[in-house]
Amino acid sequence: MRWLLALAVLVLGTAALMPATALQVPSAVRVGNVQLPAASCAARDTLWIHHYVAALYVPTRQSAVNALQDPRQPKALQVQILSKAFLPKEMPKRWRETLEGELDGAAFGAIRAAWRELAVGDRVTVAYLPGPGVTLQLNDRVVARTPKHEVIDALLKTWAEGEPVPQRVNRVVERHPCQH
Repeated sequence: MRWLLALAVLVLGTAALMPATALQVPSAVRVGNVQLPAASCAARDTLWIHHYVAALYVPTRQSAVNALQDPRQPKALQVQILSKAFLPKEMPKRWRETLEGELDGAAFGAIRAAWRELAVGDRVTVAYLPGPGVTLQLNDRVVARTPKHEVIDALLKTWAEGEPVPQRVNRVVERHPCQH
């Protein structure tokens, strides 16, 4: 019986140390007719709990900062939910206020409803393509759209939490390269 307990501890301990990004993040995504490679990949972990993995996708010949801030460049961010242990039932206030200020009522309402439906394994993708604009998808279902690139700018500003966006993006991309 002791050996079974020891084996269970070993297996669980090893599983907790697995790099989630290597298992969950696609090396590229398609936005419209453009294939975008992953520029940065990261996992959010607390102790042994993998909360989510995320990847930023931008054109190969562009720096991540330039592509994110340039409305002429496609871009995407994909987040896969790995645990709901600390996921709040309601969208956090800073993200809610940012989106509410940038989107029409129907799009904002659809996003809030989608937040409440999030489940382990879900993929949330925010993609931008010049022309059609921003699309937010939950798995393969389009939740909301807007032609405004300003939504991307506002989300970046909120994410940077007062730090200049270029510095924050450069630091995060440098710290979290993708290993595919």
